[in-house]
Amino acid sequence: MIDEKQQDKAIAIPTKTFFVSMLTRDISLADAILDLVDNCLDGALRSANGGEVDYSQFFVKISLNDEYFSIEDNCGGIPREIAKNYAFKMGREPDDNRDLDNETIGMYGVGMKRAIFKMGRDAKVKTLFKDDAFEVPITCEWLENKEWDPLPIMDTDTNSRLPFPGTHIKVDKLYPGVSKHFTNDAFRNELRTSVSEHFTMFLQRGLRIFVNEKPIEPVLVEVLVSEDSQGPAPYIFQKDIEGVIVSITVGLNTGRGLSTDDDETPEFERDRSAATAGWTVFCNDRAVIFGDKSRLTGWGDSIPLYHYQFSIITGIVEFRSKRAEKLPITTTKRALDASSDIWLQALVKMKEGMRVWINYTNTWKNHPRSDQTKHWETAKSMPLRQAVEVVSAREKVIKKSGEIEFNPQKRNVIPLPPTKKPSSRRIVFSRPIEEIKTVSKSLFDRYDEKPGVIGDKCFEIVLQEVRKGDGDE
Repeated sequence: MIDEKQQDKAIAIPTKTFFVSMLTRDISLADAILDLVDNCLDGALRSANGGEVDYSQFFVKISLNDEYFSIEDNCGGIPREIAKNYAFKMGREPDDNRDLDNETIGMYGVGMKRAIFKMGRDAKVKTLFKDDAFEVPITCEWLENKEWDPLPIMDTDTNSRLPFPGTHIKVDKLYPGVSKHFTNDAFRNELRTSVSEHFTMFLQRGLRIFVNEKPIEPVLVEVLVSEDSQGPAPYIFQKDIEGVIVSITVGLNTGRGLSTDDDETPEFERDRSAATAGWTVFCNDRAVIFGDKSRLTGWGDSIPLYHYQFSIITGIVEFRSKRAEKLPITTTKRALDASSDIWLQALVKMKEGMRVWINYTNTWKNHPRSDQTKHWETAKSMPLRQAVEVVSAREKVIKKSGEIEFNPQKRNVIPLPPTKKPSSRRIVFSRPIEEIKTVSKSLFDRYDEKPGVIGDKCFEIVLQEVRKGDGDE
């Protein structure tokens, strides 16, 4: 009888050093922090048990300095069974079905761990779920140990437990570069801006987010819609594509009062007014990209490149699904998967809507602002969902399949100039700012009158002198 030789086996697990270094390489520090806020929102969503979430009942507090980072919420906490079997695993198991009925954007199960590893080498996750209080430390010793030993779950004593159901994460022993970023005002401002943009939908619903005790305000992304059946309305499209509800609207914003007369507006004001111009893309209420004006969203691809003439055009796209893996986003949750078929189908309709309003700005170019704005007196600023509801109700454009499409150009509700040729022309010239202030003080007894108003007054004075001279002759 011949003894069977024992079969050799090759080890096929990732080394901890490789896993941690590669996991954090392709995500920015700000995006890692946004990932942690996302986890807080997922907790609030799960606490509603499938019902409507009252976000005004929840808060997220972020603190950062040169010594530590912390994030605290009151969003329900982590159940012990979830902590034991899922929350601290480096990736999501196929049987992790916590969010089958929730619209989240987490799909890989790496967000919390990646954020911690990005910032430092020592962390503690403390949580209170109902009456169960415990904490999980992630230490330098664990990181340096090449074995994937389980993390200890330790009960929290009464004196140090959280005062409300929620989670508190603190990261110590920050990496030197991270420590410098956390004390840099530019980074803190960047983080506040990112939070206000990425979570604007939740902030508008009452969620409170603080960065170093300062509350974050939402940035509104809206388009003008008239409820009057003969009034102007944005381009609208909505369709279920492979289990993802895709909603698109593109129209005019209120940033510059419908004016395209950029030369009369200081450059810093033009930059500020154009902040929400371009395309903002939401996935399950998170803004994946904000005010994009690049080829990614169609600009310069069979559509003109973006410039200030188009600063009154805002487009909004939303992808909604309970299957997060179907959403066209990357693992960072702040970038689009441009190869996604759902994204490519949406892009076709986005360009169609853009052409409508690019043609509009071309038609009104050089016409008096007053002639344009009077057509928009009945219009109100609305977010995407409200715009879809209003246009659908007013136009009855819902098809049997549930698809909605409304092209204002085809419905003849795009305002047109009174004549093909404008009744006036712009006169554009530049003068040194000190000279402008001097003339402003002379004409209006103030130094800060708008340059366009000053130029118009100067022309009026000269015109009166010319006409007076003609009369004397």
